[in-house]
Amino acid sequence: MTEVTEPKGTKFGMDAQAQQIFMRIFKALPAKPNTTIRLFNRVEYYSAHGEDAIFVANEVFKTTSACKSMGVAPNEIDGVILNKARFESLVKELLLVKQYRVEVYINKGTSKNQDWTVEYKGSPGNLTQFEEILFGNTDIAVRASIMAVKLGTEGKSKVVGVSVMDTVTTTIFISEFADDDSFSDLEALVVTNAPKECLVIEGGGNKDFQSVKRLMERNDVLVTSRKKGDFSTDSLIQDLNSLLKFKKGQQENAQALPETSLEQAMSATAALIKYLDLTSDASSIGQFSVKQLERSRYLKLDAAVIKALNIDPPPGSSTIVGGAVTSVLGLLDKCRTPQGHRLIAQWVRQPLKDLALIKERHDIVEQLVKDSDLRSALSEDHLRRIPDLEQLSKKLTRKNAGLQDCYKVYMCMLNLPVLIARLTEADGCSAMKAMIIEPLREATNDMDKFQQMVEQTIDLEATDTGDFLVKSDFDEELKELRQTMEKLKSKIENLLNKVADDLNMDAGKNIKLESTQQQGFYFRISLKDEPILRNNKTYEVFESIKAGVKFRNDKLTELNDDYIATRERYEKQQQSVVTEIMTITAGYSNPIKVIASTIAILDVLTSFAVTAIQAQTTFVRPEMLDSETGVINIEQARHPCLEAQPDVHFIANDAKFKRDESQFFIITGPNMGGKSTYMKSIGVCVFMAHIGSFVPCDKASISVIDCLLARVGADDSQAKGVSTFMMEMVETATILRTATCNSLIIIDELGRGTSTYDGRGVAWSIAEYIAKKIKAYCLFATHFHEITRLAEEVPTVKNYHVTALVEKDNVTFLYSVKPGICDQSFGIHVAKMVEFPEEIIEFARAKQIELEDGENIEFEGYNSADEKRKIKAEGEKLIAGFIAKCKTLDESLPEDDLKKQIETYKSEVLEKKNPYIAALLTSA
Repeated sequence: MTEVTEPKGTKFGMDAQAQQIFMRIFKALPAKPNTTIRLFNRVEYYSAHGEDAIFVANEVFKTTSACKSMGVAPNEIDGVILNKARFESLVKELLLVKQYRVEVYINKGTSKNQDWTVEYKGSPGNLTQFEEILFGNTDIAVRASIMAVKLGTEGKSKVVGVSVMDTVTTTIFISEFADDDSFSDLEALVVTNAPKECLVIEGGGNKDFQSVKRLMERNDVLVTSRKKGDFSTDSLIQDLNSLLKFKKGQQENAQALPETSLEQAMSATAALIKYLDLTSDASSIGQFSVKQLERSRYLKLDAAVIKALNIDPPPGSSTIVGGAVTSVLGLLDKCRTPQGHRLIAQWVRQPLKDLALIKERHDIVEQLVKDSDLRSALSEDHLRRIPDLEQLSKKLTRKNAGLQDCYKVYMCMLNLPVLIARLTEADGCSAMKAMIIEPLREATNDMDKFQQMVEQTIDLEATDTGDFLVKSDFDEELKELRQTMEKLKSKIENLLNKVADDLNMDAGKNIKLESTQQQGFYFRISLKDEPILRNNKTYEVFESIKAGVKFRNDKLTELNDDYIATRERYEKQQQSVVTEIMTITAGYSNPIKVIASTIAILDVLTSFAVTAIQAQTTFVRPEMLDSETGVINIEQARHPCLEAQPDVHFIANDAKFKRDESQFFIITGPNMGGKSTYMKSIGVCVFMAHIGSFVPCDKASISVIDCLLARVGADDSQAKGVSTFMMEMVETATILRTATCNSLIIIDELGRGTSTYDGRGVAWSIAEYIAKKIKAYCLFATHFHEITRLAEEVPTVKNYHVTALVEKDNVTFLYSVKPGICDQSFGIHVAKMVEFPEEIIEFARAKQIELEDGENIEFEGYNSADEKRKIKAEGEKLIAGFIAKCKTLDESLPEDDLKKQIETYKSEVLEKKNPYIAALLTSA
């Protein structure tokens, strides 16, 4: 990669005096968070300074040695230089992966009178000013949405106003609702919409502000504080009147829209408009639409279930690590188009509750699974030909598209009739016709005049050499310039034979003449033929890449320069025609958007079909049932990510839920025995069915659920000041407030973060509440074996265990889930497996026997499990009181006096006649 060289005696393009001026200005810049990186545009390259320089050096060069100092100690500052390619790569990494903010400064003054001001800035939710860098030459499949939240009150209830802006589809989604103290409904909305950034009103000490901030952080959303005035709606209606695209016949006044009556949501919308500075952008005028967020349309998810079921890859990580798929999204995403990649990322956050819509998706996937020819044609041919129509549509409406973009749309339109014909010939399901074929056919027909315009105005032959020009018929000067270009091109083509003869090669075979828009014409040979050019001063190599060696001689350089200069004159002369073409093309943005969204749906459903067929064991179509049916029956469920890993033989298991018969499964068994994997497998199967995918099992009948909630794992969140147990309680409280009888709940090892007795008591009470009060479908794994007795009290509670085979001191995990309770603990066996020292193993066995004394004491005097627990708790409290009193005794007293006092305390305890204590004393 080309490095930047500076004139001698300068640093960062500045002499000593200019450096001092810059340092003074740099140090006077306002404070910023560490997640904002400032870069300085120095025309030929870019620089970063101070702490940012160290960060950039480590990020880009993987070493701080790339930094060089400016100024004199102790007032010197670090700096690092980035060429244009490295700058663009860094910006992509910061905005799209690390979720940082970027500010780029430019000097509008001179070196002696410097005036550094922000040229452009961006954030994960506001990529507008960096779109050319991020999306200019390559399709990047990211879905950039930004959210604003405004809190209010109505009586004693909290009211949450939310506005979400999707800058790709130019849609403003709004919602307003009452919420609880933990903002569980807001979290569900954040999970389903996956914003990159959230605007909130400044209020660092405010309790609600802190709650919302923590909520966003655990969902990996960047929080941006804004002044209260930014949420003012004083000019909102006026702004919306200019930004919205009103439908034909609709009153062109935002005040008439029902959404504008939502006070808090409108305040949030006002903040977004100001933050994105939409009204100052002429290309945003008349482009937006307002819709209410359909919260009731999707399953309610929480952040814990996204993590527990590995729906998305962890932030900043790849979907595939070491050849293994790391997430459900990574497994399912075999899309071929950028809009498909964006849509599937949206769909996995928005599982459907509408039975009819779910079945329509399954209908299309089933057709594609059965029709291998159609599936292969779509995945390997037709879809690969579709460009990023959503981004192209946006460029067209923003008036920053060119003839090349227009040509991409044209080529896509040429391919669509073939795609439509192929889908029609397949004679598939009615869902395919309604969801895909008809919308594509109608939108393609709307583009007919666009194709005619392109054919009449753009020189399609010139596109073969990478030139995007209007036809020369429009102007006499264009005709002359075109003739000159053709003559130059002819001379250049004649050079190929001469050079081939000179190098003793075959023209067009092992030496080729090629051209690109940026580099113009050049010769190319393979890398293995490169020695023929060594020490040959006739030819100059200017680039060596995997595809070969690019070079020119003096004559080609001269002709190429003349060709490029003539082409530039042609482009300048044609500008008025190009402007008119782009204006006309912008009028086709709506049908282009329809085509883009329809293609995205087809791409995602094709991806589902490809995944189902390519799986190690083929996925099946689930039978989806109405919620009232109350059945989740999954036979031989597998975890799709685990079974996709190399050298893994997955042990499949069943799950049979039936309302009022078997709804709550308590699962016991050893660590590493497969409890968590089993529960996740069931959760993933149910989840995949609701997004329209086939599922990894032998057979499935699934009633539509309304929530999928989880508490899995025991992660500390120390950076946020939240302990394991506190995190458990926060997540579990959300579950208890949210779940209904139609919800699926997954809880794994609840109560491990506190004392055994507290943990067991909390776990029991939560299990009992879910089983008796909520009556949800629930998978509840625990090491507290006492909880298995809940099955004696509640008929819908069933005990299951993961099996293991014990031979002497060795244990073999079978990963099979069977009815009943696990009859022993395998902790010491596991310790032996990982080769703990033998003396520790023996001590553990002895300690286990000691600790288990009293754990399973049986006694009389109770009529129910509740009463038994109460007697035992009272007995343990009396014992604790006895011990506390004994600890207060004066040890200086004679031994007989001490014994007498202890006997007095003992008598006081015995007078209570607690059956549990009586049983303990008898067993002793």
